[in-house]
Amino acid sequence: MDQHIKPPGSLRERQKEQTRELIIDALLQAMASGEYEGMSHDALAKKVGVSRQTVYRYFPDRDALLQALWTKITATAGPGVGMPHSAQDFLDRMHDTYVGFDQIADVMTVALSTPQGRAMRQSMKSVRRETYRTILKDVVADLPERDQVLATSVLQLLSAGYAWLEMRSQWDLSGEEVAVACRWAAKTLLADLQRRNGRPLEEN
Repeated sequence: MDQHIKPPGSLRERQKEQTRELIIDALLQAMASGEYEGMSHDALAKKVGVSRQTVYRYFPDRDALLQALWTKITATAGPGVGMPHSAQDFLDRMHDTYVGFDQIADVMTVALSTPQGRAMRQSMKSVRRETYRTILKDVVADLPERDQVLATSVLQLLSAGYAWLEMRSQWDLSGEEVAVACRWAAKTLLADLQRRNGRPLEEN
């Protein structure tokens, strides 16, 4: 037997993962149908048909639940959607990200437009900030410290759901078109940063 092939998990492990997925799927369905606001741990337990202790076992607090939901949403949008691993990956993911958002437009709109959805997205704030600081560290390294934050934040915005939502709702653009526009803008900014040689952003 190939030592690199993992044996299938035990029946108990598979059942635990199925239960976890049922809870997240129920929360995702509630978000898509506009019922998300009332989805407490107790309400989820009732909806799924498990005990409240079971829900708390998998998701001990609201942040754990929200983070799992955001991960589920990005996974549903497609395999190319998620946190980038490098500056090049940041550019390469834009097409799959924005086309993927089109596939789950109703859920993404709720996630970006409601207080509950924004709370879910905020639960990933520290992970998101650390990811973009890491992948763009070398790109902005020569800038003054505050300008490093400004440059990193605007580049991150170009790969965010908010860019997709604004361009979709105000300009009737498809995910394909949003990806073209944002990739062009990001490449233009990255090229400027390479030529800038550490000059502050306020200087031309």
